[in-house]
Amino acid sequence: MDRLQRASGAVLIVLGVTCSLLGVLPHQTRAANAAAVTPIDVRLVAQNFNVLAGTQFRFTIGVPDTAVRNQLEQDPTTTLRITAFAPVITREQVRSITAGAEPVGQLAVADLQLIQLARTETNNYTAFLSTTARTNSLRLTKDGVYPIQISFVQNGQPVSKLTTFVNFFNSTIETARLPIAIASTITTPLALAPSGTIAISDATRKQLSDLAQSLEGGAAPLSVQVSPEILDGLVRSTQPVDIDLLARLQTAFANHDLLRAPFVPFNPSTAQRTSRVNDFQRLSQLGDEIIELRNGEKNLSPNVWFSNVLIDTDGAALLKTSNVRTVVLTPEAAAKIGALDNYAKPYRVSGDVAVRTTDPVFAKTLSGTQINSVITAYSLAAELLAQRQEVIAVGGILSANFVILTTTSGAPMNTALLTPLAIAIDRAPQLRLRALSSLPRANSEATLVKVPRSNGVDVSVAGKAIDSLADELVSTSLMLPPDAPQHAAWTTSQLVMLDDRLSSDDFALRLKGFRNQLRLLRASVKVPESLSFTLGGRESDLRLQLRNDAAVDLTVSVEISSAKLQFPNEDRVVTVPANGAIDLVIPVVARASGRFPIEVVLYTPDGLVQAGQRVQLTARVAAIAGLGLVVSGAAALVLLAWWLSHWRTKRRELASKKHPAIG
Repeated sequence: MDRLQRASGAVLIVLGVTCSLLGVLPHQTRAANAAAVTPIDVRLVAQNFNVLAGTQFRFTIGVPDTAVRNQLEQDPTTTLRITAFAPVITREQVRSITAGAEPVGQLAVADLQLIQLARTETNNYTAFLSTTARTNSLRLTKDGVYPIQISFVQNGQPVSKLTTFVNFFNSTIETARLPIAIASTITTPLALAPSGTIAISDATRKQLSDLAQSLEGGAAPLSVQVSPEILDGLVRSTQPVDIDLLARLQTAFANHDLLRAPFVPFNPSTAQRTSRVNDFQRLSQLGDEIIELRNGEKNLSPNVWFSNVLIDTDGAALLKTSNVRTVVLTPEAAAKIGALDNYAKPYRVSGDVAVRTTDPVFAKTLSGTQINSVITAYSLAAELLAQRQEVIAVGGILSANFVILTTTSGAPMNTALLTPLAIAIDRAPQLRLRALSSLPRANSEATLVKVPRSNGVDVSVAGKAIDSLADELVSTSLMLPPDAPQHAAWTTSQLVMLDDRLSSDDFALRLKGFRNQLRLLRASVKVPESLSFTLGGRESDLRLQLRNDAAVDLTVSVEISSAKLQFPNEDRVVTVPANGAIDLVIPVVARASGRFPIEVVLYTPDGLVQAGQRVQLTARVAAIAGLGLVVSGAAALVLLAWWLSHWRTKRRELASKKHPAIG
């Protein structure tokens, strides 16, 4: 009996241990499986940010690693889980979730098998979810900006996670919209070389090609400032790639907002303080003319000035003379002004000129490197919608607010970020993508901000050096026909030297190059050296050949001098044909016979600047016929005088012999 009891107890113990093991093992297995979960890299490739009730949600997900993608597809437990959470209300909520905080208030969940997902040509997965159906749907009812979490799930455990936002709304009825402008400035090296030739680098072409792609592929209008100097360089370039690039850009500009810019960067604040106002106005006028030619059918708006350098009250005063009423500063340029309480409203830099800038938080996001540009774009769009709600919540007027988006420096943002962001803004019924040039004027109630004095380059140094060439430029230009291309080329060469980005060495190189351009043209007209002339008499013609090696007709003044020759006292201004020669026939009066030098000097038509080198020629004057007659006549007179003297002497001798006293 005891044996039986002991045996029964042993069996019970075994059974208990077995049951315990059976209870523990599944738990340990689940823990081991949970611990074995390794997050995988998943990207949001695309989505429809703005979703109208009654339509579909669309999310395209990419798994870059082929091996991971194959593993997901081979696991029958893999599903794609899409979860909607309570809508966000404030900008801080959007930023917190974007930074990694978990959204709260789960509202709806949809689990989709991989077989239910569409596949793209690039092996991405696209999920379509209804807004109304009972299955495969996210049933939302109220307008709002909803956080959406997307995860791949295996064995009930998430193996990936990303969070985005959607703008859900029930009606397309027109509502008050918050205006948004996306602006950038394209900074490129100078296309005009010191020699006057056009040199556009491959890096610059890539930059402009990327700009064209951004303008071609997204919503409109985007606001862009392009240096007129680089546009002029594309026009003057003979490279087919530059000609095609210009045509592509010009077509794209027609749908967007091309902003004003001086021909080359030139700070208006220092221009005003150093009395270089005329230089600034020349640069602005030429810049406007070039942009107008590339701006499509739109009129160039003069009211807005976009700047990546600080504009102080001196600069604002100068810009006002060019009809500028709003200065838009990049965050980098506006840093010295300090933080503003609301970056969507205007401030005043002076009584009549407003100043605006971009929220530095937006700018930092737009300037940074994004892990997933699509998610960043929709997070920014969600924040803009929340900002609109904040304006309404405090009783603000949306039309009085205007949000400007740009990078910290104003450089173009990544196209992968720009395209979805612009489309999301453009299609949101609560937002409106506007041209920066449509900024409303600030009224007298706008807050006056203290703008510190800008510390720009002293543009007077370059201006004074350029002034020293002014007379030489004017005189040399008189050699050219009125329609010669050099007139425009020299104007641009002169203005390019005002670029306040140039170092002192670069400026010196360009100043020397510009002076050489003038000298080379003046030296194009030449007189053959080592030339000898033979003049056959006292009055003769000197035939002098002038040759022009330039591809344009040139006019010069010819000055000839010699100690032994007399020339008519008249101006000798002649035009020598392009790549040709003329013979200049000059009447000459010789003062003596023999060999002696003639000096020929060419000048600009006004006679103020020498053209080319002085040339010394040789003239040989033969025995002069008129002088021989004089000598012969003089000899005859001497002979006659001698004969008369001799005759008188003989008569006196004969008379004395016949005198009576002698006889």
